[in-house]
Amino acid sequence: MSVKSKILSATASLLLLTMLTLPASAASVDIADPNAMLPVDIIIDQDNKEIRKVYDLSPDTDPSTLPMDQFDRDGLRYECTDVLREVIIGSETQTVTQTETVESSKKDMDTILSLLPQEKEVTTEEGFAGTLILDLDSIKTEPSGYGSSTQPVTATRTYPNLADQDLNHLPKSIAEGGRTLTLQDVQWQTDNTYNADDYEIGDRFTAICTYGGSKSVSYVTGYTTTADYTGEVYRTGVTVIRYTVIFTGTPIEPEVPEQPQEPESNLNWLMVALPVLAALGAGTGGTYFIMKRKECKMYEKMAENCGIAAVDHSDDDDTGSGSGL
Repeated sequence: MSVKSKILSATASLLLLTMLTLPASAASVDIADPNAMLPVDIIIDQDNKEIRKVYDLSPDTDPSTLPMDQFDRDGLRYECTDVLREVIIGSETQTVTQTETVESSKKDMDTILSLLPQEKEVTTEEGFAGTLILDLDSIKTEPSGYGSSTQPVTATRTYPNLADQDLNHLPKSIAEGGRTLTLQDVQWQTDNTYNADDYEIGDRFTAICTYGGSKSVSYVTGYTTTADYTGEVYRTGVTVIRYTVIFTGTPIEPEVPEQPQEPESNLNWLMVALPVLAALGAGTGGTYFIMKRKECKMYEKMAENCGIAAVDHSDDDDTGSGSGL
């Protein structure tokens, strides 16, 4: 493998290692769901390369959630260029039923209707207002309470043909209607015309007795009447916020296929070669110096053996002057 291939391989390995060490959160992208909101109308203007998407939202909806991402259509790339906001004021209608309660001492209809009007104006907590009509079929009247009182009770008994006016012959109490009444008064009547077999006899008496007592009577102290009022009420105010998202299209440029990039040919290989050349030069010079040094030592040794002075040899092999034999 060439040095150039080794460098490219090391670069690719370093790039792959960098990609693998990226945090996982970098790959997580929050993409808004385009189906989260659907437009109520889409207006396409082909002449001006414009598409308008209309959304009707409640006043509480955040408009930043509107889909505004770019999209491609019919060879054009549309991008959001403007957002229009329009407040639509309308009226709302509701059917409301309210129950009215009144108290009365009597339960006849005339008394009750005098307390209940035929219609009434209402305003709800939500701001709805209107007129409600009395529903006669809904009127219900029930006792609201009870009381009790004591009333006197009397009864009369007649006892005729008594020999005298002796109270001991009269009952002191009687039973009447499940109650016991006591003797309260006696009225006497005399009858002296009674004859038996034409013989005159004495006067006879009739006792008229009054017995009395008391009873407890319960009664209604009052009445409670309930009735329903029904009708339509209205409220006027902001009901819809209309947003118009405007997209403007531009032609999509055709994509040119990417050409494989050639490795850089102008790399300064001289920077790589210089250290090698320097090393080679140093090695060659060293070898030459060692060889010359050996040659000089050889000549010196030969001179010593022959008893002559050593001759100085220069690098260009010229013979220098020296001592003769």
